[in-house]
Amino acid sequence: MRILHINTSDKTGGAAIAALRLHNAMISAGIDSRYFVLNRTINDRTDIITVSKFKRYVNRIFNVLFEKLKIYNMRSHAGLYSSFKYGIDIASHSEIFDADIIYIHWINSFVNYKILKQLLKTKKPFFWFMHDMFAITGGCHHSFDCLNYQTKCCNCQYRSKNSLLPDLSKKQYEIKKKIYKQFENLIFITPSKWLFDCAQKSSLAKNKQVYYIPNLVDTAIFKSINKNVARRLFSLDIDSKIIGFGANYALTNPYKGWEYLKEALQMLANEKTLQNKRIEVLIFGSSYSKKIADNIPFPVHFLGHLYDEYSLVMAYNSMDVLVVPSLADNLPNTILESLHCNTPVVGFNIGGIPDMVNNNTGYLAEYKNSNDLAKGISVILQQEKQDFSRHLAAFMPETLIKQHLSIIEKQK
Repeated sequence: MRILHINTSDKTGGAAIAALRLHNAMISAGIDSRYFVLNRTINDRTDIITVSKFKRYVNRIFNVLFEKLKIYNMRSHAGLYSSFKYGIDIASHSEIFDADIIYIHWINSFVNYKILKQLLKTKKPFFWFMHDMFAITGGCHHSFDCLNYQTKCCNCQYRSKNSLLPDLSKKQYEIKKKIYKQFENLIFITPSKWLFDCAQKSSLAKNKQVYYIPNLVDTAIFKSINKNVARRLFSLDIDSKIIGFGANYALTNPYKGWEYLKEALQMLANEKTLQNKRIEVLIFGSSYSKKIADNIPFPVHFLGHLYDEYSLVMAYNSMDVLVVPSLADNLPNTILESLHCNTPVVGFNIGGIPDMVNNNTGYLAEYKNSNDLAKGISVILQQEKQDFSRHLAAFMPETLIKQHLSIIEKQK
């Protein structure tokens, strides 16, 4: 049995990292797995395949430009929006023919709706691993407080006011509806209970097979190490209490909630129970910002973008707590990574965060409540070191691979 994973990038972005880890875990379990991507940066592995240079060139020059024009009137402060119109013709690729099972992950600008239809016509089992809400909406990757996806996408909140252009969400919703209704071999997997619930409530996927299987991490890499060793690597004070925060473009990404953490840090500066502790802040995924450093009441260390997992392991092990104040998230890789490194997490009660963060593994704060976020950080900083391993059994790679094999077996 050969499994093929399809994703736009091999390791850039949370979805790509999650897809690559699943692919790697399947190989480690003895499964014949391939990883088919548009944008490849890992060039020394034969199991990671890409399209021709010409097709990549066409995508960069034309598809990216056309995509920007297509969604021009669908942009807003709310977040990412994508069309389902542009892609690369991969239906005749040998990897498609050789595969018995196909997983599609984050496929925007790689697989459009026409190509998806061609792929589904092979009648092979297709698992759409949902890394956000795009599969069940008219184009937004997160609907926030909009519930139109539960009935029918139209009058999209992403659409620019006073726009004379058509409502793209309505058209894309209808396209997906026709495809989903036509092909029984399209099955959905969600890594969080929140997204599982969204899929079951959605008008597009409610009559489809939907499974819940969390993301995984390589536990041979993400594990607890000596905190002093990790801190020396980054020249951090061994005796300080270190609050960690990180994501791609951590300080500017509208999803990641930096403003709420900044408010919480201001509150912690006045927390009497912490007055006798030296507190420092560690930020990864963002370059140095003097403005940020000057407006935080604690010393701030910027690690920049960490491009390898071993540096991430050292960063997590340097922290006393990781804060994830996301305003919208599925099942953040950072939380799983941190917990496997035995570093507790404080996060908002939103999306898939409650699947991992609770009283046993950290503190779950009220959504968009900076005061409660500060309280959670304070509680964790004053707790004794704990062993979280017994609370992570449901997220172990061996357990999750068995779940994938179980749903694959059902399709035979």
